[in-house]
Amino acid sequence: MLETTIVLDAASAEKGVDEIMLGAALGLRKLKRPIDLHLVVYDDSDTQSPAGNELASAASAVGASVTFHTASDRLPDSIESPVKAYRSYANNPINIAFQLYKKTGGAIISPGNTGLVMTCALFELGRIPGISRPPIATPWPTRRKSMFILDSGANVDVRPVHLHQFAHIGRVYMSRVFKRENPRIGLLSNGSEDYKGSQLVKEAHKLLSEDSAINFVGHVEGQSLLDGNVDVLLCDGFLGNILLKFAEGLASTFGTLLKEEITRNPFTAMAAWLFFRGSMARFKRRFDYSEWGGAPLLGVKGNVVICHGRSEAKAIMNSILWASRMVDEDVSRNIEAEVRRANVLAENGPEPTQ
Repeated sequence: MLETTIVLDAASAEKGVDEIMLGAALGLRKLKRPIDLHLVVYDDSDTQSPAGNELASAASAVGASVTFHTASDRLPDSIESPVKAYRSYANNPINIAFQLYKKTGGAIISPGNTGLVMTCALFELGRIPGISRPPIATPWPTRRKSMFILDSGANVDVRPVHLHQFAHIGRVYMSRVFKRENPRIGLLSNGSEDYKGSQLVKEAHKLLSEDSAINFVGHVEGQSLLDGNVDVLLCDGFLGNILLKFAEGLASTFGTLLKEEITRNPFTAMAAWLFFRGSMARFKRRFDYSEWGGAPLLGVKGNVVICHGRSEAKAIMNSILWASRMVDEDVSRNIEAEVRRANVLAENGPEPTQ
């Protein structure tokens, strides 16, 4: 097992530094082993609050070290150009966290602006040789086991070779972190037949079908997304992001409508509460992003986890747990070895950073 170092961007969280420190405390107690934890905060943040004391107590209990680092540049509420923000606010917390990570290694977690986190990862860490479009891998609940969508928002426009690369990246991630040997990989399409799909999907299907190194099972239609028959679902980031936000909205709307119907009558409300309370709690957990904490950005030279900006303590705790598993399994290096072995380079080589 590798020595675990985690850099945590605490300043970018919408819930505030205290919420992140509470999550870090929960994460340390759950891990039950010493790690080096580095938190980036604003230079006026009070780390001696009750939450800070809880973090110090948790660190002492497991023999972990906690170090605080400060950022002085506050980012604007709206970031239209991540590259411009990266260059104009050199001392913003996301930049500071990545510069620190380059020195410490391990894993980095940030609930900051997704575009800026990706930009910092590309500029500060760089892509794994052979990977031209690092994807975000996000869990999707199904009737059986969780499936991961690649890409869920990092790359709006992709080429067939990029989806081929995503397949190899997903294969390594699922086999190393989740111990699913020979994971089943599917391609999102509008029909199960080989000839269905856009030109992108058709060409990607051909590449994937001809690659014996991956367990490609063909097209996956919309009505099959919850079946749990595949471990990795491939699509461009445009569709992947729409899918995820639709699922979040559907789960929220379903819960609201169900609650409205149940509470129309006080007698049915009590009966439903007694009958459904355990089942509904389990259902909610399956659709709760905080159970996973964050989504890894795969294909860069490092272990990067991107969290929701509104992440609460539980989400940060789980992000730390997943990040530590990525370090233990040396995910980034194993993806690099897989890509080198599979030789899935883009037609013209890796694309330059803009």
